[in-house]
Amino acid sequence: MRIQLNAAVWLLLASICLGMPAQPAKAADGDQYLGAWSGTWAGADGSSGRFQLNLERGGDGKLTGSIAVSQDGGGGSDYTAKLKNAAFAADKFTAAYEPPDGQSEIHMKGTFGSKGGDGEWSLGAKDQPSSTAVASGTWKIAKP
Repeated sequence: MRIQLNAAVWLLLASICLGMPAQPAKAADGDQYLGAWSGTWAGADGSSGRFQLNLERGGDGKLTGSIAVSQDGGGGSDYTAKLKNAAFAADKFTAAYEPPDGQSEIHMKGTFGSKGGDGEWSLGAKDQPSSTAVASGTWKIAKP
């Protein structure tokens, strides 16, 4: 009797488990865009340069990364900064970072695709995203 009861319980559990459809793990927004990207930027004032954007998912699950920026023509303005407030909502990207002056913040927003993306940037006062932009421009990015 006990063997028949154990077999019936196992048969019931197996039929329940096999009857449930398996749900694939859902990727977080933007996971398809993680990795290294190379880009160019242009300022409304005629300035221009290049940048390297590295996007990764932190241990806490939040989007993080860094950006290395250089200006055409040199001038000693090359720097690397850690991204803060980086996020994707589907293919829409937003991020902010602080250039080395410690007094300002650059905000990026744009759209990514599988091979590249583009958007706008603005430079304003640190931690005041609604402040008037001191400088602004566009950016384009592609997978190297």
